[in-house]
Amino acid sequence: MHANLRTSLHKFVSSVWFYPLLLWLVMLAAYGLYLFNLGFYWDDWQVVFLSRFKDFSVFWSYFLFDRPVSAWTYLVTVPLLGMAPLAWQVFTLLMRWAATLAFVWALNGVWPRHTWQVRWMGLLLAVFPGFSQQTISVAYSQHFITYALFTLSLGLMVWSIRRPRRFWLLMPLSLLTALAHMLTMEYFVGLELLRPFLLWFLIRTQEEKPARQVKRTLLAWLPYLGVLAVFFFYRFVLYSRFFPGPDANPPVLLIHMQSDPGGALLALAQHAIQDFLHTSLFVWANTVAPSTIDLAAKTNWLSWGVGLAVAALAGWAALRAQDQDGESAAGAPAAASFAWQSGLIGVLGILLGGLPVWITDRQIIVGLWSDRFILAPMFGGVILLVWLVDWLGGSHTRQTAFLSVLLGLAIATQIRTVNRYNLYWDIQREYYWQLKWRAPALEPGTAVIGPEMPFSLVGDYSISFALNALYGGQLDSTNVAYWFIDGGRYRGSAVLADFKPDLPIKYDIRNVLFEGSTNDSIVVTYNNARGCLRVLDPIYQGVQPMSNVDLEMFPIAQTAAILDGDNAPSVPQDIFGREPAHTWCYYYEKADLARQYQDWSGVVALGDEAAGQGYQARNGGELLPFIQGYALQGDWPRAVELTGQANQLTEKMQAPLCSLWQAIEQASSPAAERQAALDEVEATLKCSAPPAADGAQ
Repeated sequence: MHANLRTSLHKFVSSVWFYPLLLWLVMLAAYGLYLFNLGFYWDDWQVVFLSRFKDFSVFWSYFLFDRPVSAWTYLVTVPLLGMAPLAWQVFTLLMRWAATLAFVWALNGVWPRHTWQVRWMGLLLAVFPGFSQQTISVAYSQHFITYALFTLSLGLMVWSIRRPRRFWLLMPLSLLTALAHMLTMEYFVGLELLRPFLLWFLIRTQEEKPARQVKRTLLAWLPYLGVLAVFFFYRFVLYSRFFPGPDANPPVLLIHMQSDPGGALLALAQHAIQDFLHTSLFVWANTVAPSTIDLAAKTNWLSWGVGLAVAALAGWAALRAQDQDGESAAGAPAAASFAWQSGLIGVLGILLGGLPVWITDRQIIVGLWSDRFILAPMFGGVILLVWLVDWLGGSHTRQTAFLSVLLGLAIATQIRTVNRYNLYWDIQREYYWQLKWRAPALEPGTAVIGPEMPFSLVGDYSISFALNALYGGQLDSTNVAYWFIDGGRYRGSAVLADFKPDLPIKYDIRNVLFEGSTNDSIVVTYNNARGCLRVLDPIYQGVQPMSNVDLEMFPIAQTAAILDGDNAPSVPQDIFGREPAHTWCYYYEKADLARQYQDWSGVVALGDEAAGQGYQARNGGELLPFIQGYALQGDWPRAVELTGQANQLTEKMQAPLCSLWQAIEQASSPAAERQAALDEVEATLKCSAPPAADGAQ
């Protein structure tokens, strides 16, 4: 029985489909635990926006700015996948899986007797901890389609040499996919310069003279050099001729070399050294950075447990398959060849992969979203790492244990990263749904101005694209009707001169233009840790702000652009998810909308329903609409009760509450019950002095 089990396990591990399944399991462990709870982030939203157009030629026009050919990826995928976040998460993960399998297939052809070293490269590449943006699935679908084309081209090239009978089938396909990946995105162009080295490894023999080897290598590389030349002609000649305008990714350092060659070379060397050390060393050290260790966080325990379990499985599989690797039969020459070849390709892979980034004077380690620039260098990073472990020597068991630990740490790091995206998707959805409850429809031309970014993992234009999906329905013009303005960032700029009435607002990105004014805007402040989304108007003046910039924005705080939404398009739930449960913030937003339209009976009905459900405000300012509604509907005791709650719930509520009760007194008719309520409020809040004009004292 024991022997039968060992035989079955041996067959299972050595089967052709075991490694692809293991790789997929590793990727699911790293990225899939929250797969059903992820959404759209950062540049995902530009595609969500473009998908709302009837005419898909808008994709070409939008990407004309930098990568017009890349539009083909969305012209194919958007009609197939729609705008369901889960579909995009799975698709982009599959593209990365396919790209990694092609990477392993290619390197297996180069080093056929070092199968499990190559497989470790693939496993580590699939969860490389230096790239943290896998969850931005729509935007990075382009990158991994391009990556798959590149690694497929590399594999086709390698196996066209290994299988001469199939050369005339595989080599043309290799050239075609090489051209396709370069025209789609330039991310992996630098890695094209690895081809002559790989061809040399494949062609060289011990018996042949070096000069003959070099000649045959150059002849084999010549078609790929021709394809590379076609790309450079397109990028630096045809593109500027047919698409005049500022270059989105200019080769800044190359341009600087004409005037200051020494300074440009020094900057290039510094970028290369810093990013090389980061890619080869610090991305792995950062997986155990002290700041990442939080024993009270359940997600940390989950990430370590899953990472350890999956890494142990991978290590076990590697050890079980070592005897089938063929290394014992490889002999010293083959082992020595792998040692220097993999080391060389690892170093060159990082340097050549980073070259397209560095010549634009950008770096992997500088910038919020800049770890995307590691996508090409990480190819060399994993090769160099496995080379280093192999070069240091030791038993297979010790090497496997070390690589397993690194794999587990990488998986754990990615799990924690994906959980962060999961949490911010929840915050995003709350923001958009609360805004829709408070403002069911907006007048076209409305700017939604915030004091700051309401959440992370997006840009201001990301929120703007989301607003046009939320309010715009199906679009037919890139002169858009709605836009989000980060007031704290753009105040004093050409976008927004100041927080004053009757000032123009203008924002353009690529071929998209918004034009409005501060008179046609709403001011929206949001901090999920402090309470519900709040549309500012004078009733909230003096309420403890969610942001320090809130206080400066009241001169343009108004609600005239908010419509009741009778004919507004419904929320596209494929994008924003199903409507959240109606907890406190739903009742507050709806009550504030009813207050705007002086629907006091509606405010009271919402207040009664919220109280019946046991929901309570987190912020005293959220009780103001209900206080006003109950008072003007004659329920003075309830209004007084909520006033006391608001004053207890949040600091410095005296001034806004006194101002509110002054407005209630002016809007209501004299009555004994009213006077008793006014007297009780005055005694509690000390409102004898008239409220200050700005309501802030």
